[in-house]
Amino acid sequence: MEFAAYTNAWAKSEVLQGKMMITAGIFLALIFTGIYRSENVFLKGSLVPLGLMLAILLGYGSFILYSRPAHAKEIIGLYQKSPDEAIKKEITKHLNDNKAGKLLMRIYPFLMILSVIALPLASTHYHKGMALGFTLLFISTFVIDNGFVTRSDAFLSFLQQ
Repeated sequence: MEFAAYTNAWAKSEVLQGKMMITAGIFLALIFTGIYRSENVFLKGSLVPLGLMLAILLGYGSFILYSRPAHAKEIIGLYQKSPDEAIKKEITKHLNDNKAGKLLMRIYPFLMILSVIALPLASTHYHKGMALGFTLLFISTFVIDNGFVTRSDAFLSFLQQ
């Protein structure tokens, strides 16, 4: 596959994940509103981590929708002028992105385990809800980052050929 086609395919898959994140964020916003209005103390405990998840889904999802197509257009333009420079720039970008993403993917399981351990140790229903909410937050962020890192690894392999 040629550079422009692969770059466009990568950007489209990133945008698809961004759209899925925003859709999930909209559903989570509805759930968040329902929990906020409820009297259930256990569910109210999950509002802080669910609020963080909502910010990640809507904020980062929107950033992806905005930035990836622009980046693809920019790097394809650079490739047409200077293929070697464009490839070097993309390799550097994906190496840096993967470095951060893979570090986080090693941290998330540890945080998930801490949240699961905190669940039975929590003394109140509010804190149990918070522990469960953080568990869901770390599972979600792990899945989100795994998608980005997997695609970035594939693009990096293409670039290094």
